[in-house]
Amino acid sequence: MARVPHVVADTGAFLSAAPLQDMAQTLYTVPEVLAEIRDRPTRRRLAALPCELRLRRPRHDILRLVTDFSKKTGDYPSLSAADLQVLALTCQLQAETGSPGCLRWEPQDKVGSTPRHPEAPLHIAGFHLPAKDHFGHDQGFLSPLERQR
Repeated sequence: MARVPHVVADTGAFLSAAPLQDMAQTLYTVPEVLAEIRDRPTRRRLAALPCELRLRRPRHDILRLVTDFSKKTGDYPSLSAADLQVLALTCQLQAETGSPGCLRWEPQDKVGSTPRHPEAPLHIAGFHLPAKDHFGHDQGFLSPLERQR
């Protein structure tokens, strides 16, 4: 496999013991990622990495751009501080070493929040949410057609 010049690793890459030394000429991460790693086996693997791991923080202005971008796409609530730092450092390295023109600072499709009544039925895959009658009593599972009656 050909190695790429730069890889920014997140927590998952270290937890899964990915062969990062085979993927990157230079391996980076942010201090927040290392703080997320608490288990002893992963810490030992980190201490014995067969390549240099460079710790770096992204610039504040790029972190702000990435954070704003994630809010516009609707991804912000699902991203940790470490995730945002990793994304920002990746963008920063692309701007420093590659062609910054391939970076997009505005999403193509903006996602807005849609107001939803707190008691509106949720349709979440893998979860059964019992229906309630107009008195709030549990009625068990009702299909959408049965709810309309």
